[in-house]
Amino acid sequence: MEKIEFSAVKKLVLYVYGHDTDPSPLCKLLEEKYTVIAVDEQNRDFSQISSGAGSFVAAIINTTAAAADDYRLFDWIKRDSIIEAVPMLIYCKDESELPVAYECLKRGAVDVIMPPLYKELIFRRIDNAARLKDSASFYEIENMLKELPSNIYLKDNAGRYIFATHYWHHLDHSDDKNWTIRGKTDVEIRKDKKNAIKAMENDLEIIRTGKGARYVIEEKADGVSDYLEVIKRPVRDENGNIKGIIALINNITEQHLLRLSLEAKALRDELTDAFNRHYFDKYITCINEAPKPVSFISADLNDLKFINDNYGHFVGDEYIRMSTMLFKTTLPEGALIFRMGGDEFTMILPGADLETARGYISKLLTEQQRFRIMDKELSIAYGASCIERDSGFSVRDYLAAADMEMYKAKKAMKQARAGDK
Repeated sequence: MEKIEFSAVKKLVLYVYGHDTDPSPLCKLLEEKYTVIAVDEQNRDFSQISSGAGSFVAAIINTTAAAADDYRLFDWIKRDSIIEAVPMLIYCKDESELPVAYECLKRGAVDVIMPPLYKELIFRRIDNAARLKDSASFYEIENMLKELPSNIYLKDNAGRYIFATHYWHHLDHSDDKNWTIRGKTDVEIRKDKKNAIKAMENDLEIIRTGKGARYVIEEKADGVSDYLEVIKRPVRDENGNIKGIIALINNITEQHLLRLSLEAKALRDELTDAFNRHYFDKYITCINEAPKPVSFISADLNDLKFINDNYGHFVGDEYIRMSTMLFKTTLPEGALIFRMGGDEFTMILPGADLETARGYISKLLTEQQRFRIMDKELSIAYGASCIERDSGFSVRDYLAAADMEMYKAKKAMKQARAGDK
């Protein structure tokens, strides 16, 4: 077999003929539109054809070649998925060969041609066969994509689904085997209507601007929350006009919850589970924009050094944890408790004025008498300040005022103890 040149300008058509067939009439007709590679079926060297099979728009096989050796050609074709993707047309010389053509159709051929050979009709049937095979490949690809865990879908430029590889429980009809997503919009089929509206608005923005999008949403359905990563890109026609959207959805619930857990841990003090200094520094940057009033309570544990020196740091750690428990059980819901380091704490009470904050300090002083360690009551000094309204002072000015009051209380408590002795 001569070397086949696959870089021809015209589209390539493969013509396989039998040893008793004159290929020239059909070849001459086809060559007006295509570059024809004519191969005698008896020439068993199909390796070159296989290597360039992706270049053929169609293959025409006459009945003699197709039926030879009990249709062995089709067995060879099935062993090569690239060749199998080329649309096959069967050429009959007359009606007597139609039974062979029918058998070929059962084995994967897509059409039959026979005399009289009207070239425009032949050209149209070849082009239609190519489109039909491409269409069949689309559904084959759709089925293959269903094996992936991701949901891949295609929409038209009106936001209607053309196909989706998975019907998740987020859809109203996901459990109906006879239901199809084709032609439906998000608002029609999704259980979470709020997210459905957002999805459609996002689709329309992509259609309008031609810019893709990537985001994570929380989808709530059937009492279950899933976190989904959505990646969308516009689909364009040969003229560059946007005709739809192709998208990928990954269920990242496990990874997202793990990330949230790690982020939450990064904001917490390991010993007490109160918020840490890192989160405190971030939080106070937003207080000026928060509704007023906002109160601060500074707290400092007395006697921690004495406990550590006399009973050990394990007991000292328990003293710190016990103090944190006092704050959590006494302060109102919504209060934020920060361990600033060592034996120092800051509490922030959104919506509480100074009188309310001082009332909670009184409750803390009363309640802490119920907490004892090594036969020793908790002893904590407190101070408070409050941002009643917007002023020229910074947040740290108010924090310093609460600290100053706390240190005065600490000094007074120390002097009272010295007087008792």
